[in-house]
Amino acid sequence: FSTPPQADPWSPPRLSPLETLRAARRERKRADDESNEFKKEILQSLEDMNSGVIPKKDPDCAEYLGPPKCNFVAACRLGVGTKPTAGNYSAHQQREYYDRQEAENETDMQHNVLQGEDRNRIERHAKSHLHSFIKSEACVKIMDVPPNASDEQLARTLAEHCPPSKEVPVEVWSDAVRVPLRDGGSMDPYHRTSYAVFASSAAKDAALEGLHKANEEAHRNHHHRGDDRRRRKGDALPRILDLDVDCTDVYGRREVDSDGRGAAPPASGKKKDADAKLPGKRCTAFVSTSLLASSQPVSVLSAAISSRGRISRDKEDATVLAGILDEVREIRGGSRLADLLRLLYPGNELRSVDDEDILDISIAYLRRVHLFSFYNGCTAAENVGNVLSFSHPAGTIHLRLRDADDILAKSAEEKGNGAGGTGVAEDGADAEMAEEKEGEGADAEGETNNVNVAKDMLVTRLNDSIARALEHVKVLAERGPSCLIDEQTDAAAQSIDAAEQTARQEWIENHGILDEDGRARCSFHFCRKLFKDKAFLHKHLLKKHSDQLRAECAKCHDGPMMAAWDSDQCRPVPPVLIDCGSKFGLVSSPVTGSDRPAADDPEPALWAEEQERMAEEERRHREREAAARAAEEEERRRREAANAGEKRKSNFVDPDDMVEEKVELSFVEVVAPPPKKKKKKKKTHQQMTTMKQMIQKKVLMMHPKKKKQKKKSLKN
Repeated sequence: FSTPPQADPWSPPRLSPLETLRAARRERKRADDESNEFKKEILQSLEDMNSGVIPKKDPDCAEYLGPPKCNFVAACRLGVGTKPTAGNYSAHQQREYYDRQEAENETDMQHNVLQGEDRNRIERHAKSHLHSFIKSEACVKIMDVPPNASDEQLARTLAEHCPPSKEVPVEVWSDAVRVPLRDGGSMDPYHRTSYAVFASSAAKDAALEGLHKANEEAHRNHHHRGDDRRRRKGDALPRILDLDVDCTDVYGRREVDSDGRGAAPPASGKKKDADAKLPGKRCTAFVSTSLLASSQPVSVLSAAISSRGRISRDKEDATVLAGILDEVREIRGGSRLADLLRLLYPGNELRSVDDEDILDISIAYLRRVHLFSFYNGCTAAENVGNVLSFSHPAGTIHLRLRDADDILAKSAEEKGNGAGGTGVAEDGADAEMAEEKEGEGADAEGETNNVNVAKDMLVTRLNDSIARALEHVKVLAERGPSCLIDEQTDAAAQSIDAAEQTARQEWIENHGILDEDGRARCSFHFCRKLFKDKAFLHKHLLKKHSDQLRAECAKCHDGPMMAAWDSDQCRPVPPVLIDCGSKFGLVSSPVTGSDRPAADDPEPALWAEEQERMAEEERRHREREAAARAAEEEERRRREAANAGEKRKSNFVDPDDMVEEKVELSFVEVVAPPPKKKKKKKKTHQQMTTMKQMIQKKVLMMHPKKKKQKKKSLKN
């Protein structure tokens, strides 16, 4: 850990005081240009209004706000946020989301982020809060940029794909590199995301077309010639394009200066020419063709922060912050916030404007010009790359909850009826949670009080962050516009700048050869051009060999960068894997410390987290059991109440109605009823005739004399 990665282009702005100062100057220039674009949008909107264009009021805007003066003011309004509906988010899901946000980042508790609502998308609201190059669709996103590729190399590569008639990229901004402090992550270690800004949307589209053609040509050369994947006319561009970047040298050198005076390296064998050139290096980044405005995150503030009672105070704080920052960063006159408000509302018209419109315009100005997040932390980003990549709170646009005062009043009324009333208002989501907790006795009252404390914390944290921001800008105002970073950093940057000037003069003297006749010759072994005198030679060296000069001046940064590396408590180095047993396995631990870097053992913290997790699971299990028991009891009470009504008048018996009946059996003094007499059946005529015949046969068999008499009677 003793050698800093000085060869990578991302390390000098982090470690070198002079490069930090130059980045601050570049950011000041961007802020000044953005304020001028802010002014142009206001002038264009006022011109449209004077030409008869009627500004449209946002349908989600509050009723107490009248029609906006122009479309720019309508696109600045933030009081149009919509809270999630009950169909999309249950109170339990909202509670879990807020708990997770509080655990991940305490500053997120200043605004309860309610995502997923189509009505809160940037296509519907707050378009004036987008940066000018995002609104004009003149910016492209370059993803997964490796650490050995600089912003200048990215701009040079994109310019190669631009047609001659179109403009090349104006600026390239990058966010902070991803330092691997933990395992995982969607991006490779030390990679970053960059954003190339063009002069217009047409120039960006032309560059993407040229890049797509280069991708198609590379695909045909790599695969079979018959595999033709040319895009048809009218088809959309692919979502991702490959950008092949030449990263041979950070300063753009191609040849080697072996002795610092332009001499070639000593020849070695047959590859004498190859030794005089730097080995070529290439890398691949990925360009997104999607519009950046469509991915702009939008969040909705809580009702406590969106209350109308805070508007006047927040307006005063926002205008004070913008005024001091404009003065400190030397924003040109006529483009500062105070000048723009007078331009938008001339004369005494500014006094009659609603404070909410002034607040929203000020918040849009702070975000676009000074990269300042008013509602989340009240901090400013170092560069616009961190804002565009959403790694800074200013990357999110915060909408105030619509009709927040009505929600607060309703919540306070419900809380007063259910839990006895505490006098502290909460937002709609917490009101739904309070409704679920009604009827649970003392537990519900305790949980409601906890919610009230949380809402107090949201307002308190926002007030504290605004107070800290005001104190910070006052310190900047005392330092004055001449102090870009701080006194110590500016002094170190001046010493490095003086060393660069000395190294520049020495480099020019060392790379010129004077002839006897007074003419001067370039001493680089690959050039050797002859000039009339030293003045022309100096111009030649600064114009044609500036890459070699930049590499020589970069050596002046080595000492301060090494000192900053040694004193850095959190160095950008990979984490160390520590064996934490069979339960957790190998766990990464960041390396900290300047004198003696060390990595802490994460196992105790992991066991503590595991115990908290088990306790939380046990608590949730008990809550689920209690909820199930309460549901069963409620169902039983409901059935008893249904059965306690009027008795049914009909004799209909529902077989599905399970009614418990108790029967008691007693065998004492039991009187058995007599058996019923059997009824004789009446016989038919045929049966009677048959019976008579059978009787006569029996009689004849018993008295044979009668049989003989019968026969005689028959003969006679």
